[in-house]
Amino acid sequence: MLLAGAIRLHAATVALWPFDEHPRLYPSCPLADASPNGYILALGRGGCIVSGKYGRALAACEPAPLQIPAAGEQALLFGLIPPATPPGRKIQPLWWGNARFAALATAGENHLRKPAFCNPTQTPLNLGAFDWTVEFWLQPANDTGAEGVVFELGRGPRGENHGVTALVLNRNRSGFILRNAAGGVELTIPSDPSALAAGSGWHHMAFTYSASEQQLRHYVDGKLQPPPRQVRLASLRFGEEAYFSVARDGLWERPLPGAIDELRFSDEVIYRGDFAPPGSFVPQRAAAARKPGPPLLFGPDAAVAAPVALGTRKHVFLDDALVAYSQGVRFVPNPPRWDALAVPDGVRGHLSVVEDEQGLIRLYYQGPENSLAVMVSKDGLRWEKPDLGQGDYRGARNIVLRDRVGLGVVFLDPNAPPEERWKYFSGIRRQSMYVFSSPHGWSFRRNYTAALPFAAGSQSAIYYDDQRGVYVAHHRSDYAMTPGGETQRRFLLSEVENLMQPWPFEPVTPEGFREAAKRWRIAGRLSPWFLDNGPLAPPGLSLELPTVLSTDERLDPVGTDVYVTKALKYPWAPDAYVAFPSIYFHYWDDGPPARRVLGQKERGRGSGVVEVQLAVSRDGRQWKRYARPAYAPIGGDGSNRIHMLFMAHGLVRRGNEIWQFLGGHGGNGIGYHSAWTRKGPWPLWKMVQRLDGFVAAEGDYTGGTLLTRPLVFRGSRLVLNVDTGATGYVQVGILASTGVPVPGYSADDCVYINGDFLEAEVEWLGRGTDLSQLAGKPVQLLFRLRGARLYAMQFLER
Repeated sequence: MLLAGAIRLHAATVALWPFDEHPRLYPSCPLADASPNGYILALGRGGCIVSGKYGRALAACEPAPLQIPAAGEQALLFGLIPPATPPGRKIQPLWWGNARFAALATAGENHLRKPAFCNPTQTPLNLGAFDWTVEFWLQPANDTGAEGVVFELGRGPRGENHGVTALVLNRNRSGFILRNAAGGVELTIPSDPSALAAGSGWHHMAFTYSASEQQLRHYVDGKLQPPPRQVRLASLRFGEEAYFSVARDGLWERPLPGAIDELRFSDEVIYRGDFAPPGSFVPQRAAAARKPGPPLLFGPDAAVAAPVALGTRKHVFLDDALVAYSQGVRFVPNPPRWDALAVPDGVRGHLSVVEDEQGLIRLYYQGPENSLAVMVSKDGLRWEKPDLGQGDYRGARNIVLRDRVGLGVVFLDPNAPPEERWKYFSGIRRQSMYVFSSPHGWSFRRNYTAALPFAAGSQSAIYYDDQRGVYVAHHRSDYAMTPGGETQRRFLLSEVENLMQPWPFEPVTPEGFREAAKRWRIAGRLSPWFLDNGPLAPPGLSLELPTVLSTDERLDPVGTDVYVTKALKYPWAPDAYVAFPSIYFHYWDDGPPARRVLGQKERGRGSGVVEVQLAVSRDGRQWKRYARPAYAPIGGDGSNRIHMLFMAHGLVRRGNEIWQFLGGHGGNGIGYHSAWTRKGPWPLWKMVQRLDGFVAAEGDYTGGTLLTRPLVFRGSRLVLNVDTGATGYVQVGILASTGVPVPGYSADDCVYINGDFLEAEVEWLGRGTDLSQLAGKPVQLLFRLRGARLYAMQFLER
């Protein structure tokens, strides 16, 4: 695993834990390893994140009392009930009640959900007869008169034997003890007592071992301390249940009295004499300068002004934001045309479509073992899987990222330096959500620390909003419940200025959960929510961020929710945001018996159906969803053979067409979200939308009228994206600030626009198309729409 960013690592770095996570991090959330090895740790109830020498640090803390709710069916898996001690063992397995560790990686505790921890006995963390260095910053705290563990590596089973290697602060604060059971060593290491005294501040501690000399050396703030006796160390034998614990031992006792920062293991001797203590190995990265866009014209954040300073902006009629009055006009979604079957089978997972700098269309999809794969096309119909020259992975050579990801979005970052221009934001399964970067998009490097320390429930959408100068992301929360007790999915909003630093969120207090119960149906959900996945795996998001998109019980049938949003900023017009949420209609447990019966196994219909709808916004925060017609409906030909549809994230423009790609399932009963039958193809369709054509202001066949708000434009002509059909037409009148038509520019003077045009130039009898005399003056536009669809308008220079 490669890492992004200017991290000061030498080639011998085995692991580096900066402990720079959120200061109110929940127990069970991962602690990042900034080395290429990615040896993550889990935070336990006996640890907390505090202010560090650089950024933040880890400290052992007294676990707060925890009320564990009544156990459910999977309570053992989630660690909610105390497991029995196995025969022949004396230590109870891990569960929430005894999860008093500070930071832990374990190959054991297999009854729990957990991320892909390393087996510590199979790594150079297993110190022995080779050259190594261990270093960290220590801020001593009050003297407890007891030993304090810096780290302990055990071959396991945890607490069942003395097969450990541990570095321990001794009782009287005069130095450290290194215990190495495999070598039969208990080594007293003299140190500087003044640097180990409470209140002495931060001090750099380094320990090196030369295997050829059989000599350990200890440095305090770069000064060599009196050397201990020579010893021959040995690595522990492999243990199937090996563990690595920081700031407490394997029984979660002997807490380290103080805070520890930037703990680094290396497999060579880094220091061979006195040295100046190092600065941070992971310096803070300033936010990249963000390319600004024009100010928002609409939405709560827009400046309140009349008239609207439209200038030469294209205005896409996604809604009535520019409308002062209308009669006989509706805003209706315009579904794309199903163009062709692009890939008959094999395109699975959450898809991202990106057009690269050479005009090549890239489709990122789920590869083997939840990796990220890519295929490419020039026309959106003929696709190839490129050999990326990075070796074979599970039979595939087009893998750009081998981590278990597949829950994110690839996008081009306009603010990033060239080496990080391509971005991928995704959760890693059973871990957290990360930013990955690349200069070319053919392989990605993970930023060392999590953007958000939560498990991803589904695909997060992300884009850069130039008009507000922030990166915007949507993340799924599974916290609420439907009336029948099913998961009520909704999406939460992140807005960040610096992608490469941990993103802000607000941890939820018990009071916060009680307050949320007034707004959301959360009966039966755990409180605190971090209990959900057990003491080793992070929870999903609950209430830590504001809700941005959800279904509405006043509008939608009971038991529906948003599965993904596919939200993005429309690239070809300002003040326009579009999303393509997949709306999931539940069969199980919701609605009357006549509905629930559809979910019976013998019917082969699974748990429900999923269609794609359209949502629009003017600021990326407040969204209007168009439920009908569905943007990509199920079936489509009366066969009822396509039942689960997800739009690929991203838009591709080819001339005056916008190409979108739709994945789904059809045939053999596999087209359901949770089907009983998992056979059949996983196809991909190419969809074609007209430029700016997502929504139309549609006039009645007998005629409709739309009057805009007062506006000021620049330019000399007006063009419309409009479709009147054969028997419809559009006329445009221009009203002065007094509300009366400008002489010569009334709707009656306007030459009929009749036909289907992307840029129909508006013309007036006797005046032609020239509007230069009205530029810069407040005016209103009066549209007569008879059986016509108006998609967009724009004033242009000649």
